[in-house]
Amino acid sequence: MADRESLRGAAVKTRVLVVDDSPLIRAVLSEGFAATTDIEVVGEAGDGRAAVELAAKLRPDVITMDVLMPVMDGLEAAERIMRECPTAIVVVARDGGDVRMLAMEALARGALEVFPKPTTGFDVTAAAALAATVRRMARARDSTRGHAEGRGTAASATGQPARIRVLIVDDSPVVREVLRAGFSREPDLEVVGEAGDGSQAVRLATDLRPDLITMDLLMPIMGGTDAALRIMRDCPCPILVLASAPGSSDQLAQDALVGEGLEVFHKPSEGFDDKSLPRLVGTIRRMVQVARARALAQPVIRRSLSLRPGEVGVVGVVGSTGAPRVLRDLLSGLPADFPAPIVVVQHTERGFANALVSWLAAATKLSVKLACEGDSARPGQVVVAGDDAHVELTIDGRVRLQRGDVVDGFRPSGTVLLSSLAAAFGRRALGIVLSGMGADGADGLGAIYAAGGTAVVEDPESAVVAGMPQRALARATGAFVERGERLAWLVNELAGN
Repeated sequence: MADRESLRGAAVKTRVLVVDDSPLIRAVLSEGFAATTDIEVVGEAGDGRAAVELAAKLRPDVITMDVLMPVMDGLEAAERIMRECPTAIVVVARDGGDVRMLAMEALARGALEVFPKPTTGFDVTAAAALAATVRRMARARDSTRGHAEGRGTAASATGQPARIRVLIVDDSPVVREVLRAGFSREPDLEVVGEAGDGSQAVRLATDLRPDLITMDLLMPIMGGTDAALRIMRDCPCPILVLASAPGSSDQLAQDALVGEGLEVFHKPSEGFDDKSLPRLVGTIRRMVQVARARALAQPVIRRSLSLRPGEVGVVGVVGSTGAPRVLRDLLSGLPADFPAPIVVVQHTERGFANALVSWLAAATKLSVKLACEGDSARPGQVVVAGDDAHVELTIDGRVRLQRGDVVDGFRPSGTVLLSSLAAAFGRRALGIVLSGMGADGADGLGAIYAAGGTAVVEDPESAVVAGMPQRALARATGAFVERGERLAWLVNELAGN
């Protein structure tokens, strides 16, 4: 009998959507991917708008995304795709400062990786290199999928985001039928129940626990206002009120309902059609995404804050796939007078270090610069590792660059950085490991923890790729664990700031 893993490896290919406004580049990439045994091109798009539509329709595993395109550029397309049907996106950026900055901005909008577009155009070698990046993204996706399946919340068994379970509440059978038919065409929406009055809606909300309820206002037995308030009190979930146009007789009821978890969508006077239904579906997706984020937004610190102000002498941050946006948010949340220097190792493609520095500098009050041999790292300053050299910090705060062996698959390596901080600063070192695949930074964070320093890990439950945070927690078992959007708050607290 054949081995299950070999069967799976032979049968399952990484499904790729190629997005570029150049038909020639699309043809070269499609041909290059077709030459592999494990990558399948399932679609092509020449602009961002077509990419958004195909992403929702085809549900690819990975999207290669050009930045500068007509109709809708890659930035907006990446943001919309990550909002409406999250997918691993590799931004393929041309050389040049402005485009590289746009590529970094794409990372902030949800893309996971940047691949430099060859100045001489794609050939077989460049297409093979991009295929390797696609495989890495697919492995990161599988890692995230396995983690999500283990906790049973963020993804389905196929690796796609969990389907949105909708309860439809309206006294009109015609409206319920139209909504049911429209939602059934969306692969990520599932109608789990229908109610014709508010009293029935309250009972079904309790029994079915939907992800979202579409709620009519004017209904018999119990109106939508009373039903919504009862549901938000007894079994809260997002409620999208389907109301008449502004200025109608139910305006006061609409105003009373608007609040956290409650929004109003005005019914089109001519009835739901192919134009209004997609807007309704988009609103549903956004509300559920926000609700799921809020459900996880509470601090998850594993131990109490016990440091005294002034005890943090240096901060080291390590990140890889999925980390740039978290890194930028972290730095943007720190004040200009932050009391310690910050040294960053963020894995990027060769040639993007300067763009990363500029992109981070535009979002923070801190001073951001590229690491240079012999420089003195000062409080309130962010030092970013460049290409192909490990970064260390000496006890007197001097930057050292060294081209030693690759560590954990990387040069620069987060483990080399954090280990140097442990040796030089001991208990005054604070190390942070963010999203990424593999184990870089884990041994270094373990060294800081063993030296009595402070270890912080992005919560694997919410990290884009859980591999590095999980490995780091295994080495620093008493680390603080926090979601990405709250790391700035935590670091400020730890620094006594």
